[in-house]
Amino acid sequence: MIRDFPNLQSFLSSRSQNRYPAVIPVSHLPSLYPPYEYDHPNYGLTICQEPQYSLSQLGKCLILYGMKFELQPQSSYNLTRCALIFNQFPLDGTDVWIPARETLPAQYHRLYVVENELILGMVQQNHDSRLIVHTYPPRPKNHAYLRSMVSWQFHLDAPLQAFYQRAMKHPFYQPILKTLYGVKPLLTPTLYEMAIIAITEQQISYPVAVKMRSRLIEALGRKMVFEGKTYRAFPTPQAIAECRVNDLRAFSFSGRKAEYIIDFSRKIADGSFNLEDLRDRPNEEVITALTSLRGFGRWSAEYFLTRGLGRSDIFAADDLGVQRLVGKHLGPGHRVTAQECRKILDEWDNCQRWAVFYLLCASRLGLI
Repeated sequence: MIRDFPNLQSFLSSRSQNRYPAVIPVSHLPSLYPPYEYDHPNYGLTICQEPQYSLSQLGKCLILYGMKFELQPQSSYNLTRCALIFNQFPLDGTDVWIPARETLPAQYHRLYVVENELILGMVQQNHDSRLIVHTYPPRPKNHAYLRSMVSWQFHLDAPLQAFYQRAMKHPFYQPILKTLYGVKPLLTPTLYEMAIIAITEQQISYPVAVKMRSRLIEALGRKMVFEGKTYRAFPTPQAIAECRVNDLRAFSFSGRKAEYIIDFSRKIADGSFNLEDLRDRPNEEVITALTSLRGFGRWSAEYFLTRGLGRSDIFAADDLGVQRLVGKHLGPGHRVTAQECRKILDEWDNCQRWAVFYLLCASRLGLI
């Protein structure tokens, strides 16, 4: 039995005489996480922001303190669809997608390291498409930096509407957008994470690379336990820089790839290479800078540009899977070369990344 109480005091009075589960309507309590009434499966849950009341005073009820901030996507974004779809993909443990169920909305959780502070971000979407981000701890010291990081990660200014306008008239994309409209991949919170992802995914299958990377994250990433669940952050450059080749080989990386990862991490840790300098540089300059480092070829650099820097006018043309899918569905019906692939996607101009993403997404979900 769930009973409503008009305020916290009436709940406390009733609690001394009764043992039934109780929920206080969130409309009476500002700035809450979660922003909806929540029935705990064991004994009910009271949500409040009254620090003067202790857990012992409230009995078996959970008190959640928290702050939130809001972000407004500039193009269509559907977190519910993203959670449902990306939860079916291989995940390395840093991105936690929670699909919607019954009355509970979809959520995205991520543990961030912000200026050495661990902050758990919990993201939902309200009815007017705004993203609502709650944090733990409730009042992080680096709140402004976190807001900037999450805003970047969700790529709020992605030019998806231009792609949708063209894709809805395209015979291949029109039917798959009925399922994938509003789905958008996340950028990585840091450029370092994307660089390591690019190195780890070279020349091996995506699921295998994700599995190896998850071992790296589990062993070297900092962790936080919140509401019984363990969250892990992506390892810092310093953490990996201290490793030896054999340490990474224990996670199934080859000796050469382990060398690349450690060598690159040491360059970032000691400041001899600054990834932040690449943010505003043209594509070809970024490619030149990255390919000057051990472990980076053109494929890795183009992958970094799309998923790390969010560039939409480029894609990893040397990717064999991309060549196969582009050739089969947008070209002559068979795998094409990197040069042919670029020529076929030339018509998409500043939307090339999106043309490739929706193609790959539709393939992975069995829509084509």
